[in-house]
Amino acid sequence: MRLLITNVLATALVLFGAASASAYAVQMTTTHVGGALDVGDTVELSVFLDTEGQSDIQLLSVSVLFNNAVFGAGYAFDSPTYMLYVPVGRGYNVLQPAAQNGNLRVGTTDQILLDWTNSDPLPSGNAGSGIARMATITFTVANATGNPAAFSLITDGPGNVFQTGPPGNAFPALGSSGDFIVNTVPEPTTAVLVGLGLLGLGVAGWRRE
Repeated sequence: MRLLITNVLATALVLFGAASASAYAVQMTTTHVGGALDVGDTVELSVFLDTEGQSDIQLLSVSVLFNNAVFGAGYAFDSPTYMLYVPVGRGYNVLQPAAQNGNLRVGTTDQILLDWTNSDPLPSGNAGSGIARMATITFTVANATGNPAAFSLITDGPGNVFQTGPPGNAFPALGSSGDFIVNTVPEPTTAVLVGLGLLGLGVAGWRRE
């Protein structure tokens, strides 16, 4: 019975974690599921911003780190001309790509900057849900080294900034902000499946006691 109670509590914590979220979140998905890569193979990744209904972002810069021993420095970059989110009056708050968006950070060969800045609300457009695609990057394997593809989405590296509120506020690194999370918001369906699995293990253990 104690095992059942423990697993039920664990299930509740998982489900609560899925329902809880911070003010902002960035997430990355990739088509690479592991294993070696051959020359000419392509790997695609996308980065998304979830504003969680907030509307005060002024500047936002995150970075994608990639394994340049496998991919070299070549990649194809696709990014929206703007991200429409959060209703404001008759329009929507807008983030537009800044000058460095999609470029390698100066002095690096493995850090792609995703740079966005706020603009005046657009008077019309598709209603934003608060979740928007920042960019999709397609890498082509240049060297079949047998190494797995390695990608990281970072928010506290050189060149990364996060400014909220009126212009002129400080630019803390995202990693130092308590209201921003990276790659830690589970899909609700995944959390539910994990929770049900824990619950099932608890029931099975209780029956054996």
